[in-house]
Amino acid sequence: MLVVVAAILAYLFPLELFILSYTLLGPLHYVTEINWLHEKSYFFTKKKTIWLTIGVTASLILFVPKLFLYYENSDTTLSAIMIFINEWSNSVIFITLMLAVAYQFVSSRISWAIIVIFSIIGAIYLKNVEHYKLLVGVFVPTIIHVYLFTMIFMLYGAKKSKSIYGYISVALVILIPAIIINLELTRGAYLFSDTWKELYLENDFHVLPVILSKFLGMTDGTEFYFYESIWLKFMMFISFIYCYHYLNWFSKTTVIKWHNLLNKKKIIAIAVMWITVILLYWFDFGLGLLVSLFLGFIHVILEFPLNMFSLKKLFY
Repeated sequence: MLVVVAAILAYLFPLELFILSYTLLGPLHYVTEINWLHEKSYFFTKKKTIWLTIGVTASLILFVPKLFLYYENSDTTLSAIMIFINEWSNSVIFITLMLAVAYQFVSSRISWAIIVIFSIIGAIYLKNVEHYKLLVGVFVPTIIHVYLFTMIFMLYGAKKSKSIYGYISVALVILIPAIIINLELTRGAYLFSDTWKELYLENDFHVLPVILSKFLGMTDGTEFYFYESIWLKFMMFISFIYCYHYLNWFSKTTVIKWHNLLNKKKIIAIAVMWITVILLYWFDFGLGLLVSLFLGFIHVILEFPLNMFSLKKLFY
């Protein structure tokens, strides 16, 4: 039902749904899942502080330069340092992902050390490779996380519970993009307000569909128009996968029962954090987006071991 609801909403509101989902549901999803992952030791080790430290440190490296450069654009030594760190942000994502892979698929310390060394070498060597930058820097925290990793988690859950409805949900999640691609959309079918369009453009939300379309070879990546069929379809797809990603998590109270790991203090803390992010969006949308990105980075990186664990369990 949630797959269908998300698909219908994406069809009706291809622009607005993404912004509303990302700003309202996103932060609440991030903080509640971080709590659940913490209680589950991040599917990494009984010493859960290890992966928490890795995740938070990596997220700060990703976030701090972006926050600094958001407010400071002068040509100073500190700005140069922040730009330098920001240029290596893809390496942080790549190395932490490889660490998660290593933990789930190798056991010996020698294998661990080899993977770590080759991850660092790979991050240095691949730094300026275009497809690497797109896959790791753009798609891993976005499309791969909200779509591919979500499907892997759903498949693992369906396999574990032997649920026919679980398999049907996965099939629908795969089918919906195919339906979107083949939709007949005519000019004039949609009319977005200037406010929504300005939010979308000023905060670079349009960059993801542009990069994805270029990566798939469907456009040259130099233009974006709200009302052309191809861009409407990309906006629908992105709105659908983000909306369903969040709805799928909140529906998991009946499956993994993450809400049972909340107590009164945690509920208050989560509510305060969520409301704070929403107020930041109201005060300064760009600042709210940065803080939301920070929480998003943390939850993406902290979830890497779970992603690899789910992938492993599909075959073992």
